Amino acid sequence: MLGVCVIGIIAAISVGYLGAKVGDGIGRDLRKDVFEKVQSFGTTEFNKFSSASLITRTTNDITQVQNVIIMAIRMLFYAPIMGIGSLVMMSQKTNELTWTIALACMVIIGLIIFLFVVVLPKIKVVQKLTDKINLVAKENLSGLMVVRAFGTQKYEENRFDEINTDVMKTNRFINRSMGLMMPCMMLTMNGLNVLILWFGAKAIAEASIQVGDLMAVMQYGMHVVMSFLFVSMMFVMLPRASVSANRIMEVLETEISIHNPENPKNFEEDKMGYVEFKNVDFSYPGVDEKILEKINFVAKPGQTTAFIGTTGSRKVNFD
Repeated sequence: MLGVCVIGIIAAISVGYLGAKVGDGIGRDLRKDVFEKVQSFGTTEFNKFSSASLITRTTNDITQVQNVIIMAIRMLFYAPIMGIGSLVMMSQKTNELTWTIALACMVIIGLIIFLFVVVLPKIKVVQKLTDKINLVAKENLSGLMVVRAFGTQKYEENRFDEINTDVMKTNRFINRSMGLMMPCMMLTMNGLNVLILWFGAKAIAEASIQVGDLMAVMQYGMHVVMSFLFVSMMFVMLPRASVSANRIMEVLETEISIHNPENPKNFEEDKMGYVEFKNVDFSYPGVDEKILEKINFVAKPGQTTAFIGTTGSRKVNFD
């Protein structure tokens, strides 16, 4: 028994170390990949993802994925082993009470599915609200002197408080929904004990099982429910991590609109520092009409090139 305990302690420490190392390593690699991807973004991509959203995806979303990976390594592999092993040992004692375990498992699975259906849409909302609250905070900090100059502190406070209240209400709904899981788990566990004792007592009276076997079945039943409890703790974190992972993949899978040429040409020595436009057109994404057409000009080094025109005018055929 002492040797088994020592092995268990070593295994627990090893799993904790392995989980932290793998989770932190994946988080590091994801941050690096997202950062490198953002470096190649053009104006079109930045119009799709705001700077506040990119900050949230690089920090909060990756942290959610990292935490789930650490928890998965610590619990998700351990729980099935404990649950399956307990079921096997229970079946060796008696098959008369295995239906109670099946009933408890069905209740737990139904609870997890219900929480997924109810909570998952709210988690998607709270991640978008996190983007908004970061955006408002960033705008307020970057434009603080302008806000003070125009005396709009109260307006900015109300603007931030509105979004902050939405985040609070959404998180409160999620936490209250998830808070139902533990009482329901305990109710299921205690109900399982009652069922095993009730029908086990009848089986003892009929001399089909022994008292020791009944106590063993109760212990194995608790192990099965505890394994589902560990898995349910993962499912508390999994929906938010799933949303975060999708948001990260949106950034990593974004097609870049501007690509470097495969065979770039070297600058001519006599043209170093020149910026020349030849028949350049420009239009915004999704708009058929061109904003600028056939732009031609040369900006030489050491000189100033100015575009002159009324506000909102189109500079067409400017040479």
